[in-house]
Amino acid sequence: MLSVTLETERLVLGPWQSDDWIRFRPIATDPEVMRYITGGIPWSDEAIRFFVDRQVNLYRERSFCRWKLVEKASGNLIGFCGVGFWRDRLDPEIGWWLARSHWGRGFATEAAAAALRDIFERVKLDRVISVAMPANTASTRIMQKLGLEFQREFENEGVRLVEYAIGRSRYFQAAAPNAAPGPASTASPADGL
Repeated sequence: MLSVTLETERLVLGPWQSDDWIRFRPIATDPEVMRYITGGIPWSDEAIRFFVDRQVNLYRERSFCRWKLVEKASGNLIGFCGVGFWRDRLDPEIGWWLARSHWGRGFATEAAAAALRDIFERVKLDRVISVAMPANTASTRIMQKLGLEFQREFENEGVRLVEYAIGRSRYFQAAAPNAAPGPASTASPADGL
């Protein structure tokens, strides 16, 4: 299996290794990062390991995942961005989390644009959704910038959520007027995957 890596101007989006959970731990245990995910409750080490292992397996099975984000300038893992599956839904869902120190600098939009392009061009999925709490306006703004359209408001486990979506044909229609070289995507032999 070839290992896929996406690159943007400032980021490398790559597949996870099982031991990456340790580097992801500071993000998943930050109450501010978790505010719109769990109501501010940090994830346990078990939940963090489960998340990372799920991404490793998803990538192995489907050649996409919620990529780990590494900042080129520092080499630090600063979050994740990519497509996975939300809860037990069948619709692929694009999502992102960033270390608080990287908020407000355009990293999530940059990463999400690369991940969305990859999912439609290389993976060739037909449709992607994104889910957030309505109060998480930073995330819903990113969804809108990417061309996702509001679908519905709903409730899950007592929490109000919004769902946005974009289809493959709509993505290409929106991208056509702005056609420019996209993020670099490289494939290389997998390192131990």
